[in-house]
Amino acid sequence: MKILNFGSCNIDYVYSLQHIVKIGETETTHTLETFPGGKGLNQSIAVSRAGAKIYHAGCVGNDSKMLTDILQKNGVDISYLKTVDTKNGHAVIQVSSKGENSIFLYPGSNEKITKEYVDTVLDKFDAGDIIILQNEINNVDYIVEKAYQKGMCIVLNPSPFNEKIHAINFNMLSYIVINEVELSEISESTEPEEGLVYLKNKYPELKVILTLGKDGCVFVNANQELRQAAFKVDVVDTTAAGDTFLGYFVAELSKGTDYSQILKIASAASAITVSRKGAAPSIPNKSEVLSLFDKLREIKSNNKNNSLYEQIEGYIEQNIKTANLAELSQILGYSTVYTGGIVKRLTGETFSKAVLSKRCKMAAHMLLSTNFSIHEIIHMVGYENESYFRKAFKKKYGETLSEYRNKRCN
Repeated sequence: MKILNFGSCNIDYVYSLQHIVKIGETETTHTLETFPGGKGLNQSIAVSRAGAKIYHAGCVGNDSKMLTDILQKNGVDISYLKTVDTKNGHAVIQVSSKGENSIFLYPGSNEKITKEYVDTVLDKFDAGDIIILQNEINNVDYIVEKAYQKGMCIVLNPSPFNEKIHAINFNMLSYIVINEVELSEISESTEPEEGLVYLKNKYPELKVILTLGKDGCVFVNANQELRQAAFKVDVVDTTAAGDTFLGYFVAELSKGTDYSQILKIASAASAITVSRKGAAPSIPNKSEVLSLFDKLREIKSNNKNNSLYEQIEGYIEQNIKTANLAELSQILGYSTVYTGGIVKRLTGETFSKAVLSKRCKMAAHMLLSTNFSIHEIIHMVGYENESYFRKAFKKKYGETLSEYRNKRCN
């Protein structure tokens, strides 16, 4: 089994400043640093540092020596890389004092990929080989079609998300590694759980890996759902976090590692990456991940507030039709007034509104994943007054229950 990354190579100009610049604002930066980057390059280096053989294809410009040098230095095979007579793609990255980033791209050589070049490269690969794709190059939809025809395992990271993504046939994909923003764009839902249900219903063969930053990640396929907590580190720069995760995921996938272990290794590698500056230079080696594995602490919900929140959420879910503040107060051992204050502080809503929100969410899930009638669903979540619930649902989701079901399922 061979691994091919048909991806971008960028030169990253990283500006460190107090906060991300807003519209109309001017701010002086603390430092300017130049790094090799691009999602494709980062992911190829991550695969290689994770201990797997990786071939990188794509177009680089006539100013790309920094990029080809670091790829070769990290053991990436660049024999399929093509040099074109133009400037290389580059990124301007703002990094705040909190480690947050904002990025804009100049595509340059990354958008010089021709169909003839794609055909030439893919002729060297066979069924069962893995191909990694992002959205920083052109002709991604064509590459997907050709790779699918060859029977390759296609792993897509739809970033940066734009209209080109809609040209890709998701039924041809094997895996999609996606964050909350990208999932929301694809599913038209702001709720991650609803977005996952949408993908599962619309593309039943697609395996989905949803990355959630400090909340870890979720793996979903037709038969299982796995969750992995994030690892706690001091965040310095999140630029290459997703690329590191994907690279390690693919490397372990190629070795036949089970999914739960893949998620843990990829999450640990990603955590190390965000504790350092830069993109490609921040990606750890596999030996480094393993040596620090036991020292990295998973972020657990073990403080009192998180425990109370989980109890409240669990109580409402388990008693969706009959949940009431008096009963919850008895369970927690507090007065109803104090319990109401805890609910408001932890959920941002009064108890009655928290219950209503949970009932709407449960109804939305059932609309997408069951064949129960709308009338049955309303009664199953605890309402005799259908008119009231229909109004509440429309206020929350901006659609009637019928519109919600039809729009998501068609």
